[in-house]
Amino acid sequence: WLDELIPDPAQTIESIAARENRSPRSLRMTLSLAFLSPELVKAALEGPLPRGLHATRMTEMPILWSDQWGGLGLQAPSAASA
Repeated sequence: WLDELIPDPAQTIESIAARENRSPRSLRMTLSLAFLSPELVKAALEGPLPRGLHATRMTEMPILWSDQWGGLGLQAPSAASA
């Protein structure tokens, strides 16, 4: 969806949501996952994140990668272990 929104100013979240039969809120939440830090995505895929951490919480993350781990109440992995 980002690939549609970025180059075409006529394209809107509302128009894509209508086409996909989704709410604009649902689309925004899903799109926000594209801005997660790569390290956080890797951790989520590998499974070491705390139990109960689900996609909805991930959609509410701060946009800055440096703030995302703290937004989950976690410490970012050190550069040596990443």
